[in-house]
Parts: sequence; C-alpha cells; structure tokens
Amino acid sequence: MRRNKYREAIFFIFIAVVLVTGCSTKHIAQAPSGNLASISNNISEIHINGAGQGVDDRLLHDLEKYLKAKLIIAGFDIDDEKEGMTLAVDVKTFSPGNAAARLIIGFGAGRGSLIYTAKYISSDGKVFAEMEGQERFTGLEVGFNNEYGGATTLQGADKARNVLVQEAAKHIVELTASR
Repeated sequence: MRRNKYREAIFFIFIAVVLVTGCSTKHIAQAPSGNLASISNNISEIHINGAGQGVDDRLLHDLEKYLKAKLIIAGFDIDDEKEGMTLAVDVKTFSPGNAAARLIIGFGAGRGSLIYTAKYISSDGKVFAEMEGQERFTGLEVGFNNEYGGATTLQGADKARNVLVQEAAKHIVELTASR
C-alpha cells in the first residue's frame, strides 16, 4: 500500500516537471507605468543587435520581421519619419538545439534557446520598459504543435529558429502593456 503512494507521488512530480521544463521565462527589469501606446503609438526605430554566440543575420532579420508585424497588430505605427519610441533588442545567444535528441531522449535534451534583452526607449533616452527574455524550445511545450504546425518537435533547426523568434517577438510586444 505504501509503495503505491510513493509511486503516485513520484508520478505526479514527474508529470509536473515535464509540463514546466520548456516554455519561456522573462524577467521584467522595468515595467512600463502604463500602456506604452498611450505614451506614443509610434515606433520610429527598431535596433536589433546580435553579436552573441550562434546569432546570424537571418535570425536578426526574422526577429525584426515578426516584431514589426506584432507591433502593428498591437496598434503601433512603425514610421521613421515621425518621432516615437525606439525598440532596442540585444540577442545574446541562440541555439536551435537538436531535433533527434528532443525526440529520442526528451526531458530537455536537444533544447533550443534564444536569450535576449529588449528596451523601449523615448526619443530623449528615457527607458520606458526593459526585459530580459529566455525562450526555450524542448518540444514538450503545451500547444506548440497546434500553434506552429504539426510535428514541430520533430523538425530541424529552421523550425526551431522560427518558433523561438516568434515567441520572443510575442513577449517583447507584450511588454508594451505590462504592469
């Protein structure tokens, strides 16, 4: 009888660990005092720096593309002719991980990652909001296969990069409305 209770407890802990091994984390270093769109609905510049390990021009281009799309959907204008905020993103490291290890071993093996910082800065240099983001892709994330296409876990480096960049863009834009 007692062994069954231990087995149930171990099984519950195992399931809990599996469900939280992936996903994203973000540390908001400076939350905005309100919705940034009410301060300025224009983003006049987007600076994306990527001198970190594993970061290439394609990753930076994709991140800029998804950021622009998500900012427009969130109600921001992107116009370098008008005065507005600057979005500065510094990509520190990127690794697409290994699809074979994700599939065969699991539990975080083969995990892809994207680590970055993002700041919304006024035209006079005041930081409105700042965050440190860490996107992880282990293949165990709930809903990833639904949101990014079937068998996302099984696909290679291009798909991992695409998922990580889209998740980063989503979290960077969510920062505009954080409190």
